[in-house]
Amino acid sequence: MPAAEIAIHPDQPVRITSSSGFLVREDVAFTDLHGVQRRGADIRWARGAIRKLQDPLRNILEPGEAVLYLSRGQIMPGKLQRYTQGTQSHFLTPAALILTNRRLLHLSLKWNGKWNRNLRSARWGDVKEGHVTGLRYGKLHIEYRQGLKETYWRIPKKGAKKIEFLLNVLLPESAGETSAALSMASFCPECLAALTPGVYQCRHCGLKFKSGKTLLLHTLLIPGGAYFYVGFDLFGVAHASVDMTILSSLVGWVLAIMGRVPPRMLAAAPPTTSTYVVATAFLACALVYDIGMSIRIARNAIRNFIPES
Repeated sequence: MPAAEIAIHPDQPVRITSSSGFLVREDVAFTDLHGVQRRGADIRWARGAIRKLQDPLRNILEPGEAVLYLSRGQIMPGKLQRYTQGTQSHFLTPAALILTNRRLLHLSLKWNGKWNRNLRSARWGDVKEGHVTGLRYGKLHIEYRQGLKETYWRIPKKGAKKIEFLLNVLLPESAGETSAALSMASFCPECLAALTPGVYQCRHCGLKFKSGKTLLLHTLLIPGGAYFYVGFDLFGVAHASVDMTILSSLVGWVLAIMGRVPPRMLAAAPPTTSTYVVATAFLACALVYDIGMSIRIARNAIRNFIPES
């Protein structure tokens, strides 16, 4: 496996610090493609991320493992979610992508930039190929030796280019050094043991994670409950408001169809019973779709393992 001192920029001296309790390659983490010291929002974010994530990184990083680069990024959602959720899909799953000399770490973040205790990683030997596309923001496309493909998006453009540069250095050095996973895998934030997909309790330390059954219960009992359950509180508030508005209109129009409520009592009431029926059906579909999409988004978050506490 590549050593922490692996040559990245041959014309620049290796500078490794450990002021936060773990190794950081400053000649790589805070420089451009040519190893020249950089300034700007991305570098400020990287330094801030190191401060906020220093506690988990001290526990997660192995002896001799050094942070080479940090970047913002997210797992790219499916087309349906992107087209229907619009800009909401840009903010649902913030994460820090951390490249070390041994692996790619994916640490999901809270809104304040702190770790939400979700941990995924892949050894460089498990990565078959990686390349970058995109104009305004970069997209990192990764294919694992298991056959799984993932795309990380909303990566700052310069950061994406730096990541591609590092992949071209690290992947050849790691060829043949595969793990049992052969892909990106989830790990327990307490004992760092590998987690089994679909089993929402660590087999080693017993830590429990959020589960699909509890998600459905929250969704049925609490407006916006799916978002609240996985920690997307702002979206929970917004969708709870929307769902309650739709539901109240739906109940009023159903009562109007049944003759229990005079049409004049309903604001912006449709003029005929047939229009009531069509409008009611449309509202019902909108409500079901919104709840269904919230379940889908929350379920995807749960499958990446979020601890209950």
